[in-house]
Amino acid sequence: MALTETFDILSYKGVEIDTQRLFSKFAYQDKTGQIVFDFFGKHGKKVDCEILSFYRNKQASKGISVLNLSENSQSIFVSDSYASLICFANQFKARISFHEAGFLIIGAEFDWNLLNQAFKKVSKKAKVNTVFSASILGRVMDCKVQDLVHDRDCRYLLSDDWVQLKNQKNDKVSKESIFTFSLRTYCISQGISQTVRTFKPKQKGVESFYQLNQVYWNAV
Repeated sequence: MALTETFDILSYKGVEIDTQRLFSKFAYQDKTGQIVFDFFGKHGKKVDCEILSFYRNKQASKGISVLNLSENSQSIFVSDSYASLICFANQFKARISFHEAGFLIIGAEFDWNLLNQAFKKVSKKAKVNTVFSASILGRVMDCKVQDLVHDRDCRYLLSDDWVQLKNQKNDKVSKESIFTFSLRTYCISQGISQTVRTFKPKQKGVESFYQLNQVYWNAV
């Protein structure tokens, strides 16, 4: 993609050109104007895509998209949505040095092997951040990234209003209410230090940064 090219949808939504360029490597607009973000499998073959239109965002179900990831990356941002990650980056552009960061965008199935392979390229000193939704699934994703970084094997089972946790190494089982469950409460229950930083929208009733952007522009 040429550096002068921008996306009509993102420009309309107030995303600055520099932020658009940061995430443009695997992105293109189709004939209908939708933005398509490619996702790849183990051997680098395209396996899925995320689609962003004016009114909706269809996330990828599988695969991974890796941007600017190297041993020199000072911080890593992991998300399951290009749309939310772009809106997040646009909102925090003055506070975070995104040009020194690496990005991992994953499909909903959370392919452990693909993520683990990507993290092998990263320095152990890099700070890991997550940009998942505030939903219970997004909060579980936060915990799974923490597990991956520290080589932990924990299983999560959602049942009624509970999250059941099972540490596969020592068979320790515990459960947490889905209403209070978070990476922080998970780490406390497991007796481990939280090293992954999570970013969530602070507006009540808004689960993702993409949704936050939609709310703002619909109100304008």
